[in-house]
Amino acid sequence: MAPVVTAALAVALGVALWPSRDAWASSCTGEISPSRQSAEVKDAARAIQSAARGASAGIAMVDLTGCTDVAGANASALFPSASVVKLLIALDALAGKESDPAGLERMLSLSDDKVASELWTANGGAAIVRRMNERIGLQHTRPPARAGRWGETLTSAADVARIYQHISAKLPKERRIALTDALSSAPRTAADGFDQYFGIPSGLSDREWAIKQGWGSTDDRVVLNTTGMVGGKHKYVVVVLTSWPKNTSWPTATKAVTKAVSELHGLVGSTSLP
Repeated sequence: MAPVVTAALAVALGVALWPSRDAWASSCTGEISPSRQSAEVKDAARAIQSAARGASAGIAMVDLTGCTDVAGANASALFPSASVVKLLIALDALAGKESDPAGLERMLSLSDDKVASELWTANGGAAIVRRMNERIGLQHTRPPARAGRWGETLTSAADVARIYQHISAKLPKERRIALTDALSSAPRTAADGFDQYFGIPSGLSDREWAIKQGWGSTDDRVVLNTTGMVGGKHKYVVVVLTSWPKNTSWPTATKAVTKAVSELHGLVGSTSLP
């Protein structure tokens, strides 16, 4: 189980502490109904596309209580995962005979690349993605074309939503709590110094959240992804995957992704903070 984040440590890290994770188990174990486009999702996609010529987004939003898609746009399209693939790396490690709870917590909350690379190498690299595809039933996710480049794993917004469905509904209680604790305690500054409070933490700042963000670049694109479970009891999954022309600045991309997520605010239910 992940190390407990105390109130004093939370203040030092700028972390929001939420109620007990025990209540966050979902009963959504089956197929989720097809997504539909809504005005809010269209506005979210427009926020990305209007920020830079050639930018694209894949969006999925799922209600884990009703086991239904709230809305989606381009949800089956493939995008580089960047650090979002660390969810699969962590799930694979937890399923093994041995795991390092502190290392997994650091990889997820601080998005530590060193831990991810070590686990990727130790547990078979691309085989991790293939195992998780089969276990979770992912439909679009593919291992990276270049060995060792785990951030170039390709995935879709719909598949990332399925990963969160799996975490919330199918993991044993201790594993679920370990992961949600780590995802809920992500500090503003990641291990590499990047501000990871773009997207969900800023665009849905009055909601509880458990996030896994992703940022990086391929040979010709900039990648920025915001994903997580949000709302009271983490009822909703929100996934926004984005790809940008190589010359796009980080401030331009992060501002646009946060604007896109804020357009989804009305779909996430009532305010859940005390």
